[in-house]
Amino acid sequence: MQGVVETAGVPATAEQKPFDPSAWMHERIVHQIMEFEKNLGPDHEIGGRFVEGPNNEPLHITNVASWGPDMVMFMGEYPDGRKFELMQHYSQVSMLLVAVPKMNKEPRRIGFELIKTVKEQDHPWEDPVS
Repeated sequence: MQGVVETAGVPATAEQKPFDPSAWMHERIVHQIMEFEKNLGPDHEIGGRFVEGPNNEPLHITNVASWGPDMVMFMGEYPDGRKFELMQHYSQVSMLLVAVPKMNKEPRRIGFELIKTVKEQDHPWEDPVS
């Protein structure tokens, strides 16, 4: 069965989901955002800088999604309020998470909202430091 993940040497079966690398990258990004947000103060929210991004300026990230099997999408705003959407192949994702000044009275925390959209994977998420 081509395109289906085998687990611990056990042959793939029809019940197993095909491996979706963009969904796996999406899940890891969401978990990293959640961890990063835990250390943000009340005057900052999540932002990011993308390699080869526009003017290398920090952008306010409002959403992250996957478009299987190979695209990861980032949505958000520039500091001046202009909207952006970046579609990137999962193998090309290179993003620096940064704290940016909040745009509204309350800082936006997106990690706990994003985790609701992450589909259950057949494998646990692991800390990238381990």
